Amino acid sequence: MARFKSFQEGSMTILNDSTDKVENGTTLTVHSAFLGAWALQYDPLGDVLHPPQWAIETSCEVIGSKSDSLALLLQSAHHDEEQPTPFSLLGHRIQTEEAVWGNTFKAIIDPSYCEGYWEWLEDILSRHEQMLKKAKIYEAIYASLFSYDRLGSVMRHFCELWSPSTNTLHTAAGKMSISLWDLRALGGLPISGLIYDEAVAHADELIGVDKDNTYYLPVNCRYLFLAYHRLLTDSKKGEVKIDAWVKFWFKGKISYSKSSRKTSRNKTQRPAIVNNPSGTIGEAQVRTPKQEEIFTILGVKETQKDVTHLAAFLACWLCKFVLPVGSCELIRPGVFKVAAMMARGTRFCLAVPVLASIYRGLNDIAKSSNPGKCDAVFPVHYVYAWLGEYFSTHFSSGSQPSTQRPKMIRYGGERVAKQLDEAEALDLFRKCDDLVMDRFAQREGKSKELVDDGQLSDWEMEYLISIRSGYLTLRSGSTKVIEPYSPHRFSRQFGFTQDVPGRLNVNIRICSLKNIVKHFESLVREKSHSKLRLPNRADRRAIPITKAYLKWWSYVYGDYFQSSAKHSARGKRPASPKQQVVKAKKLATAEPRTDLLTIQMNGGNHDLVKSVVPLNKTADERSSCEDRNWRHLKKKSGCGIAERVNVSFNDVDKLLEGVPSGTQPIQANQVEEGDIIHNSKDDNFILLDEQSMSGESVHGPSSFDLALRQRPNHAFGTIRLPFSSNPSKLGLAAPSTVTAYDTGSAIVDARRAACLILDNSIKSLAQVLEEQPFIPVSQASI
Repeated sequence: MARFKSFQEGSMTILNDSTDKVENGTTLTVHSAFLGAWALQYDPLGDVLHPPQWAIETSCEVIGSKSDSLALLLQSAHHDEEQPTPFSLLGHRIQTEEAVWGNTFKAIIDPSYCEGYWEWLEDILSRHEQMLKKAKIYEAIYASLFSYDRLGSVMRHFCELWSPSTNTLHTAAGKMSISLWDLRALGGLPISGLIYDEAVAHADELIGVDKDNTYYLPVNCRYLFLAYHRLLTDSKKGEVKIDAWVKFWFKGKISYSKSSRKTSRNKTQRPAIVNNPSGTIGEAQVRTPKQEEIFTILGVKETQKDVTHLAAFLACWLCKFVLPVGSCELIRPGVFKVAAMMARGTRFCLAVPVLASIYRGLNDIAKSSNPGKCDAVFPVHYVYAWLGEYFSTHFSSGSQPSTQRPKMIRYGGERVAKQLDEAEALDLFRKCDDLVMDRFAQREGKSKELVDDGQLSDWEMEYLISIRSGYLTLRSGSTKVIEPYSPHRFSRQFGFTQDVPGRLNVNIRICSLKNIVKHFESLVREKSHSKLRLPNRADRRAIPITKAYLKWWSYVYGDYFQSSAKHSARGKRPASPKQQVVKAKKLATAEPRTDLLTIQMNGGNHDLVKSVVPLNKTADERSSCEDRNWRHLKKKSGCGIAERVNVSFNDVDKLLEGVPSGTQPIQANQVEEGDIIHNSKDDNFILLDEQSMSGESVHGPSSFDLALRQRPNHAFGTIRLPFSSNPSKLGLAAPSTVTAYDTGSAIVDARRAACLILDNSIKSLAQVLEEQPFIPVSQASI
């Protein structure tokens, strides 16, 4: 009979029977528990991080409104008022060569194919549907029935734009992030429930009983430890791999094999074959004698077979799919306690530890000097699904998920990530085409207020938790993770108007076990009596941002995307042309409109990077593959597209045709992305996108332009902008010009002057030589 014994403090030893020697057993380290009779004692934080109102309606300047209007703003419990703060991004360090990706992208370890896992999963779903639904994990388990594809170029730019200090993604449309509600909506992960307690149980807890003669832990938990002991003894490597665990527990027929088919990615359509299960779950089959043999080996009683079999799978699922820690290939015995309780229908909060793991993994990559070899291990497939949902990085299967099937399965399958080169991958976050931030926001037909009084439904309580600021926690054995969670920084994803987010009061990244459980309890706390007013459909704005946020984000955003495109050396670039230069087409001379700037919203409610309504149309708006400069991306029609012409280098006037001088004003469709333009009609400051021309000049420096506009070598300067200032007092730019001071125009002027001087010198010399008579050498005087 198996024996569990603690021979020394802080450890538990597993023996086959009482006659075995200690050295023949498996000794595991025991950690303090969060749950059960041996749970860690702590003083709860209470309602310290719970304000009375999580959303307030206040009067402020909102983009698109001519006067102050009421806006619903999401609040934070751990932020102060904001001053312009520098954000350190991996992308800036890549540009300054403080960090390099290298030749390969191995920053993320993905779960690999495991023979028998899908077949075992289908068997589990057919046998234990009701118990899995009781534990609120049926959808989450179903999601692991598929593989999830990624594209290196997209993940590189995603990581370069990830801010470790705020756990947010910087896009041209503003801040975004992966939220707890995203994980629930996409992956079916429960937000409410018991704290995820991954620790090897104490021997007395594993086999002991309470005063009512009830075991402290489910009996099926000890069978998992026995199976682990057997496999560890056989492996002789001090570890149990997931594939060995699957082979031990599942004895059914293998239907799916590892794909050997070499397929290329497609830009236009989803692959016909994705080498994944169909997703159809059949009827439960009677166990074969081979399957029954496992229970005999472990001595599992008849009443414990179903829950033991389910717990064994859940342990595998937690290690492989939900929370891989350190490795995607190993079974961690610390998960057995949670798996055994889940198999009995106990509900655990999984979204919080999963998001903590995702944030920490992304931060490790973003802070690395060699991110391509960071080898971060975290449940990255949820990130792939998030990108597919918000940025359309994957081909969707087109099937509509049911109540039992999570949304992320639409992006499952091999080679379903779209083929995008480096420039196209960057454009996902630079242009934000068709981005809808509030796709998972819960809106009501009329105003609704959630009161945390213990009477909320499951989805209402989980939605409230996902909107509250706090700290995400994860404990896996000796690994402790805590990360700030600040949904008010990306409140548009919940349907609120976005304001300046504020600065984190206490940036907690390392803490004790007591603080981990304290902050978890505070984040998911119920009956706090705080209130949350949900935005209704009538509150939905075309541009849900305040003017203060636009000004603040203009400072943060700067010209990052433009400089990123220029500094990126990963993409293939066309060869340098030899004797071809670009000649701009002559623009018409139509009078400019005073309302030349318009706000174009992609997806209806979010985009901060705007386009210019061209003042002048070109005579020919055709665009072809030749409309491409060797250093720049292809321009769209209507933006002064250039055509190639052969120019002799002895004709300086033609060589410099189309190049603006320092005294020439720049037309509206020559403004660069990142410039800030004053709209004389509604006093809004708008960021412009790259569809404009790349020429640049000065018409006199503006102090407002100089303050807000960032320079490539001062990406994180110490400029401070008082938000109470009124930019309009500095004067308005002429409708057809842009007041942007830049040294680039001085360089252009100098080059132009030098070329003109050289040209004049050559012409003068040629004229002198032509006027001199030809004298033979023999007649020349010596």
